This record gives sequence, structure tokens and C-alpha cells, in this order.
Amino acid sequence: MAYSSLLFGTTVLLLSLYLLYSRLRSSNPAGSSFPPGPPTVFFLGNIHQIPLTKPFLKFTEWGRTYGSHGLLGLRMGPNAKAVVLNNWTAVRDLLDLRGAVYSSRPYMPIVEYVIPPGNVHVAFMPYGSQWRNARKTIMDFLKNSEVDKLLPLQHAESVQLIRDILHDPERWHTYSTRMFGAVIMASVFGVRGTDISPESKIMTFFDIQAEWAGVVAQGAAPPLEIFPFFKYVPDFLTPWKGWKQRLENVKQRQNKLYHDLVAEARTRIANGKGQDSFAAAVLGNNDKTKYSDEELDYLLGFMMEAGSDTTANAFETFILALASHPGLQAQLQEEVDRVFGSKAMPNASAGSDDLPLLRACFYELLRWRPSLPMALPHATTRDDVYEGMFIPANTTILMNSWALNHDPNEYENPDAFDPSRFLKHPLGIKPTLNTVGKEPDESIEDHTTSYGFRRRNYGFGAGRRVCAGQHMAENSMMMTMAKLVWSFDVVATHGATQLDTSVHAWTDAILMSPKHFDVQFIVRSEHKREVIESEWLRADAFLRRYE
Repeated sequence: MAYSSLLFGTTVLLLSLYLLYSRLRSSNPAGSSFPPGPPTVFFLGNIHQIPLTKPFLKFTEWGRTYGSHGLLGLRMGPNAKAVVLNNWTAVRDLLDLRGAVYSSRPYMPIVEYVIPPGNVHVAFMPYGSQWRNARKTIMDFLKNSEVDKLLPLQHAESVQLIRDILHDPERWHTYSTRMFGAVIMASVFGVRGTDISPESKIMTFFDIQAEWAGVVAQGAAPPLEIFPFFKYVPDFLTPWKGWKQRLENVKQRQNKLYHDLVAEARTRIANGKGQDSFAAAVLGNNDKTKYSDEELDYLLGFMMEAGSDTTANAFETFILALASHPGLQAQLQEEVDRVFGSKAMPNASAGSDDLPLLRACFYELLRWRPSLPMALPHATTRDDVYEGMFIPANTTILMNSWALNHDPNEYENPDAFDPSRFLKHPLGIKPTLNTVGKEPDESIEDHTTSYGFRRRNYGFGAGRRVCAGQHMAENSMMMTMAKLVWSFDVVATHGATQLDTSVHAWTDAILMSPKHFDVQFIVRSEHKREVIESEWLRADAFLRRYE
């Protein structure tokens, strides 16, 4: 009994000293305090209050109740802290204008179970020279002038999608997923992705991505960054049974897929094929960049991750929006028919100024139901003070895209799908607001002199780690959206009013996509059917260069 009492007393003393040490380490400058948030409890902080599904909704609610200047402070366990950015001015001031402080990534121990050591994955690299070098390699490929060279590929792949839906409309989800992945696979690796069998490379990629997103979703694995001791606890003794094996499975499959894709690209390049691919450019310049084989695998694999499923999710959201808004669909068909006529399928792109309503739909999709409602977390590299609030070094910074996009002070009826808001104001906000939108120049490392800008939407992130493939994504979406409304009437199987478009009709993973819904694709005329078939013959002939 005496031994047990001594052990218990020693444990309590050590824990108390640890908590005191943690508080002393994070002592604030005079006159400042950590951003306000909901009440905490001993040891856990706020972690027990955060929902396992759609936490961005709770963060939005808390931000309006407790937040200050768009900042919401959360204490995650005994020592870790997070700050949620809930309005665009806070995002501009911190992520965009103080990029040197707010561009790193938080330590995520769970990533170590999947990604090889050495910071080989661009998405999870801490901010520094290694990340800047990788970012420059990617940006050189994704410059607008280079991306526009991919328009023939995007046109051909979107023609294949429409033809696939024409012949097999029940599997439209599979075909749309394949199409957006195939554009990236061909442009990055120089390889055609036409096979939709489960064992094909492109469908294997999406299967791995779904498993990866499921494991890292909140509540699917222990929060090791907050309670690191869980890594030593056998998982069968925890609520997260099997988490280590799931991560090991993702690691083995992902590593093999990326290695096989790069090996195939090397062989094709050696045989004179795929010379205009990203892989060819990177491999051809590797005498200077000196990436290791593992770094090459994950640099090229990252390009697949960054450009495939987010765009596919947005396109599925567009289909749901069309079926639930038949009046809007008719207006889009009139616009596309007027611009492109009936002799050939639309070949639209981000530069199509003649399709203002369709482009407004694209912007509204990203605002209304963003694929990443909580952007990938950032982290501070040093202490900072903002509006009198102290933000310590190594604080996790969460941009709540949902809150930014659904602010009732900024948007009329924010939960409605209403593309016309972008016809009334270039930013989609209330016409009475005077905010001027000026997109920052992403090529500039330091934005400290670019005051006043506001992004049209935050679906691509913000700051120095903003998505580099925005222009490519817009090209793919505009191309495919135009062809879809030109070709089909998209009709809800059980009536438009029966479709659920509330946020709860979207999945709960990190990447948010519509849950299953029933629609029909009715070709608009026999003439259009003939045009689709003839366009497909030309598209297939073009795409054979990637075989």
C-alpha cells in the first residue's frame, strides 16, 4: 500500500511539474495573451470538445462566440496550442503578409508511419530551403504559360469522360474520378490512365488516397502530437484498434505505386516518349537539383495527390448543383450553346471570357462546398503578436475555409448555391461592401508590401503554401463543365427537391466530397450524340501518344 501511494504521489508531482514547465515555457509578453477560445478543462484543454465529424462547423460557431479579430485559440492537451483563422483579414495579415513566420507545418507524428524519413514529401516539409527548392521545381512546371500547353490533353480527356458517361452513365462517378487523375498522370508521368479496373495504377492511387485520408481523419488514430505516449501502447488496448497496420498498408502501397510510376516514366523517356512531362523536366535537370530517388518518387507522387481528388470532388459537386438547380442548368446550356454552337464540343478554358456564368459557377463551387473545408495546417516558426494577442512558436495554425466562405457579414445567404453573386461582385460578396479584390503575386516571396489584397476564394489555401496548380485546376474544370452542360441534361432521378444539398450530405473525411446521389444523364439531341462520337475518335488518337 505504501509503495502504491508513493508511486501515485510521485506521478502526480511529475505531472504537475511538467504542466508548470509547459506554462513557463509559453509565458506571454507583457500585456498580451493567447487568443480567446472556449473554456478548457485540466490536462485536456479543448480537445475533448472538438467533434470527430465536420469540426469546421464547431470552429465557425466558436469563432463567432469567443473569437477576436478572426482568431480562435484552442489548447490541445497539456501543452499544444492551435489558432483557427475564421475571417479573411486574419488570413491575409498572418498567412499572406507574415509568410516568414506562418509557412511551416506542425509536427505530425502519424505521417512518419507512412512517409519515408528525410522530409521527402512536399506537403509535410517544414518551411525552409528544402521546401523552397521543391516548391520552385513545381512552380516552374505550373506557370500559366506552361500549364496552357496542357489544354489539348485536358480537352481530349474531358471528351473521353463525356463519351464514357454517354455509354455507361451508371458509372459516372468512376469515370469522372479517372478523368481528373488521368490528366495529372499524363502531364506528370507521361502515362495514359484509361484503365478503370481496381488494380490499375490510377484507381489504385485513388484507393490509397481514400485510405490515407480515412486514417488521418480526426479520431481514426491516436493524437500522437498531443499525447505521444500512445505510440508505445499496443493498439488493441486503445480505441483505435488496427491503426498501425492500416498506416503500414498505406505506406507499402503508396511507396510501391510512386516508385513504379517513376520507373515507368524513366523507361518511356529513355525510349523517346513523354518528353514534355514533368518527370522528363525533373529528371533532365537532376544533375543540378540532385534529388534522391526517394525524393523524386514523392515529388512526382505529390503532384498526383495535389491535383486529382480535389478537382474530382469539385466536379461531382457541380453535377449535384446542376441536378438540384434545373433553372440554372438551362441558363448554362444557353450560354454554352450560344458561344460554341452545335458542330463541335466546347473547348473552354480558364481564359474563356465568353462564359461568365459558367466561370461564376466554378467560383461558387469552391466557396459553397470546398473540398478542403479546413486547409492543411500551418505552423509558426517563432513567437508573434497580432492585435495584442500572443501566438507562440510551434503553434498550429488552422485556416477555416468554411468560415471564410460562409460569413454572413460578407455573403448574402451564404449556404445557398448562387453563382450570380460572382456576377454582381468579382469576389462574390455583398455588392454594398467596398472590399477590392487583388490577387497576390504568388511568385513574390515576401508579401509585406502588398497590403489590401483579398483572394476570390480560399479553396486553394493561402500564404506561401497556396496551391500552385490553381490555373491547371480551373482549366480542367471549365473544360469539363462546359462539355457536360453542352452534352446532357443532368436530371435528379427522384426529382430535384429530393436531393440533399446540406453540408451533411458531404463526407466527413479531410477531403469533403458529396455522398452518393442518384442522377440521370440524358443526351440533349441525336446530333450531339454524333458529335460526341466523332470527337472521341480524334481524342483517342491524340491520347495514344501517352500509351
